[in-house]
Amino acid sequence: MSEKEDLSLLKKTFEDFIKTSSELQNSYETLKERSSRLSLFLSNILDNINSSILVIDNDKKLILWNNLSTDFFPVLSGKEPPINIDMINGNKGIELSDIINDKRSVIEVETIIENDTKWFEVQSTDFININKEKIGYIVLINDKTELKQLQIRSQQEDRLRVMGELAAEVAHEIRNPLGSIELMVSLLADDMASDTKQGEIIKRIRSAVNNMNHTVTNILLFTRDIKIENSRFSILDLFEESKNMLLMTLVKKGIKLEIKSDKIQMAGDFELLKQSIGNILLNAAEAVKQNGNISLGSEIINDSIIISIGDDGQGIPKEVYDKVFNPFFTTKNTGTGLGLAMVKRIIEAHKGSIEFESNEKGTLFKVKIPIK
Repeated sequence: MSEKEDLSLLKKTFEDFIKTSSELQNSYETLKERSSRLSLFLSNILDNINSSILVIDNDKKLILWNNLSTDFFPVLSGKEPPINIDMINGNKGIELSDIINDKRSVIEVETIIENDTKWFEVQSTDFININKEKIGYIVLINDKTELKQLQIRSQQEDRLRVMGELAAEVAHEIRNPLGSIELMVSLLADDMASDTKQGEIIKRIRSAVNNMNHTVTNILLFTRDIKIENSRFSILDLFEESKNMLLMTLVKKGIKLEIKSDKIQMAGDFELLKQSIGNILLNAAEAVKQNGNISLGSEIINDSIIISIGDDGQGIPKEVYDKVFNPFFTTKNTGTGLGLAMVKRIIEAHKGSIEFESNEKGTLFKVKIPIK
């Protein structure tokens, strides 16, 4: 082969090499772009899953996680893998080292976060490659708080339904003799109208009967739907009737009840609202000490009537704030625990709202009811 032919072959070989190199470079760039797109696609999938996903290798190092994982492990924010899991502390009662060492595949974690109870379901599975070899662990964390709360609420409602049915039967049995006692007390009151001392005793008996009837009414109201029978009335009349429900307690404890209100006319169900205000007043009377003070007032703000009931009692413990309006919840040794639960139902049936403030110096309830 001549020198010229050799040069020609060398040139062609070099050109083929350049061409192949270019093709390989293009293939590499294509693969790199596809890999980048696939990585981005995988990242988007992981970040759109409503679960925390963490991948741990056999050396106990975290090699992959999605954005939701930073809610459980804030230390991961801004970090790059790999990270030794012993260096990762969870903020919701969840520790990665405990999870992968636990023999159970599913763990339920209950923890307190900002005074609220939260539930999480943690799943740990082996990470297997295409050769059926274990190369690590995949950990999934799901927030099950909403579902758990629904389950608890469902259980409570079932329990309350049974208790309500039983309470309604008992209440009906009690109401009949109560009616007879009330009638006999009224007859005695007529016979002793001129006897001041005996009249005062009868007044106290009547107040006690009213309190018992009040409790029975609460139970019966709780077991049936509330139907509003609207009428117009003076709020001062409402306050006076509500006050009568706790006359005996006021006298017995020497409580001063101060009523401040303009002659406001409002619309609503008089009997139900009387029951509501009476319930709050009774709670206040039980909370204050001997010779304590209770205030009852009203004002119009915008298109609503604001009814305020305050006392200088010991206040409501902060740890039970969220349970105050729960049915059958009470911090007292006596009572059904239905009072404030019924108040809330009645006020909401009037399209209104109720809230409270409390500390060691006393409690203030505010009831807001639309004027129209």
